[in-house]
Order: sequence, then structure tokens, then C-alpha cells
Amino acid sequence: MKAFFVALLALPATLAAPLASEFPMQSLECTCMNAAGETRASGICQYLNGLLHSPGEWCYRATTWAPAMDTVFNNKKCEEQWGSEWKKGVCRPVTLCQGLGGPDYYTPC
Repeated sequence: MKAFFVALLALPATLAAPLASEFPMQSLECTCMNAAGETRASGICQYLNGLLHSPGEWCYRATTWAPAMDTVFNNKKCEEQWGSEWKKGVCRPVTLCQGLGGPDYYTPC
């Protein structure tokens, strides 16, 4: 019986403990680039649940269900989408934090 009361008293502290957070998390933001160094990602980025990040057009995952952007913005897919002028897929690291919609939504930190 004493153990029950000890457990009952410990319950509020247990419930108040913060959950382990996966944020900030490391990810990639990607784009298609031409020979002049200009970037292009709009359209396909938003279609695949990504969002654009400036300067330029860099696409990052905006949701948990969005694909990894390095699978979308690679040399082959860039050329298929925008032609031979934009045939270079480029990625760089980005740190993402929880977005306004909760833990399934991301925003750059």
C-alpha cells in the first residue's frame, strides 16, 4: 500500500518531465543550379511538401512525409525537370527546428 502512495505522489513529476526532442535536426536543402550559379527549385519543391529557403531557391523538407531532398534534386532529375541548362543538382546542410504545426512540420533554425 505504501508503494502505491509513493507512485501516486511521483506521478505529477513524471508527467511534467519534458519529452526528448528530435530538434534541432540536421537535414539537406537542395536545388538545381546552372553554369552561372543561379538556383531553381520552385514548383517541384512545394509539390513535394518542401519549402523554399533564401537566398536563391533552396528547397528543404517542410514535413515528416516529404522525401529527402537529395533524392529529388540530383543531376538526372534536374535535367528532366528544367532541361540541360539546369542539370546540376546541389545540396548543402541545413538545421531544422519544429515548425508552427507541431513536430511533423519543420522550419530552418
